[in-house]
Amino acid sequence: MRRRRTVVRWTVLLTACAATSAVRVSAQRPDTTPLVATLPFANGVIGDDHAALDPLRAGIPELVLIELARNPAVRTVEPERLRRVLVSQRRNPAGDIDDEGASHVGRILGAQYVIGGSFTSDGHGAIRIVATEIDVASGRVAHTATVDGKQAHLAALISQLSERVSRNMRLPELPRERRSDRDNAQRATYETTMMFARAIQERDAGRVQQAIALLQQLLAQTPDYEPAQNEIVRLRQGGAH
Repeated sequence: MRRRRTVVRWTVLLTACAATSAVRVSAQRPDTTPLVATLPFANGVIGDDHAALDPLRAGIPELVLIELARNPAVRTVEPERLRRVLVSQRRNPAGDIDDEGASHVGRILGAQYVIGGSFTSDGHGAIRIVATEIDVASGRVAHTATVDGKQAHLAALISQLSERVSRNMRLPELPRERRSDRDNAQRATYETTMMFARAIQERDAGRVQQAIALLQQLLAQTPDYEPAQNEIVRLRQGGAH
């Protein structure tokens, strides 16, 4: 009987030790989920539309980041953290960055990929958006993704661009429960998308109260617009740049 109790005690002790070791190994194991950052897109629009579409420099990468963040198979760099790194490197947070610079910033962030890009317009209501995926380890362009369409369908085009970036990164399909949010974002009007882009432009320039005012105006018109809902909460909680 005594021997049996001893065996039971040793079994419990060994089980506890094994569980503790498993927790330690799990805690020490690095997170292999890829980390992605987005940079401002270059405004290649010529003519009167250049100034009107300039908020998309900040708006497109923000919306791409939001779409990528829906996928649990990827991690994204918070815009505030990106801005701090850019400022520390004496770079304009709203300025254009070449591939070498993007790779350098990505290494500081610990990111595996940095997404940049550009957009152009024909001046007659059509827009082209190009996303460039920089592999931080090699410093080279790994993939590009392009969408063309009418500016009136801007939200859907940005969502399509994000899906192509996701496929290029070999990310799995979105979980079913997150697809409805993506689908709702695709249906946003051109005016809603541009107002959100202007709010992000104000935020990135450090004009937080102006950004909040724009988001409030947007939500008064479109209460269910998820990107604005999340951003205004973040800004009110002190997530400003």
